[in-house]
Amino acid sequence: MPLRQRQEIQEMLRSLILAILFIASASAAIWPEHLGKYERKSVKPVASQVSASPDEYGREEAEEASYGPFAVSAQRFKDSTGAYAASLEMREPPLQVGNYLITCTGNCPKNVARLVETLPKMSHAALPTLRNYLPSRNLVAHSERYILGPLGLQAAAPQIPASAINFEFAPEGETARYRTSTGEATLAIFSYPNMQMARQQAAVLEKLPDAAVKRTGPLVALVLAPGGQAAAEQLLGQIDYKATVSSDDQQIPLVIRPQTAAQMVLGILALAGIVLGFCLLSGIAFGAFRVVSRRFGYSDAGTAMTTLHLSDK
Repeated sequence: MPLRQRQEIQEMLRSLILAILFIASASAAIWPEHLGKYERKSVKPVASQVSASPDEYGREEAEEASYGPFAVSAQRFKDSTGAYAASLEMREPPLQVGNYLITCTGNCPKNVARLVETLPKMSHAALPTLRNYLPSRNLVAHSERYILGPLGLQAAAPQIPASAINFEFAPEGETARYRTSTGEATLAIFSYPNMQMARQQAAVLEKLPDAAVKRTGPLVALVLAPGGQAAAEQLLGQIDYKATVSSDDQQIPLVIRPQTAAQMVLGILALAGIVLGFCLLSGIAFGAFRVVSRRFGYSDAGTAMTTLHLSDK
């Protein structure tokens, strides 16, 4: 092949590659052209960093971008719960900001968490509370896993069949491993929408071999500790569901800030002005109606007042 033709082909390939990179950069789904004072140099989609079940966690987008001195990767999930579940599976703990998982490499700015607040479809829903029920003593580090479906359950605790959990009830769960005198034990806590569902599934889980089960409220705790019944009972004894109940006679402290007081005064003055204006307009309208009525010959004889002379009797 002549040298000129090879150069033309190489030039065409180079243009095609540049066009593809430009299109990918222009169609960025997560990272903006400017992140604070930093300008985006390149952007590309990335594969999921979750090994078990990214679809079960509601992963929507994953993208990596370079901003010169540093590179950032983001995974966006449907909600904060899915992002939290996925973060437990990642080797390096990411920065979770709402429903995003962020990793940064290079000369990362200190205010990364604040910079990413402007990413699209950001959600700050509360994180799941099941992790608060996991005992901290003898916990195997980084063994926690959040369960949203059968794939996650199979990866975290294959000893528990999905049929025993009944994911048609839409439960959520969290598992962790603990060190005991007889080896490692697996603790799983599942939260059901109501206590009836929890009671039903607790009866099913009690039939599993080497399983110790405890139900407290809508929570069902399960410990798998072969040959370690005492250790299982000790773990279950630390789990107790606490519902938050507010009484009707509970007094809520009233906090009045200067802005609130000023807004209250302005609201009162505005309402008073509206009432006075309505009264004034009503009086003017009534007076005008009387004047017009008399001009056209209307008489008030039908509404004359009757007087009783009671003093004559």
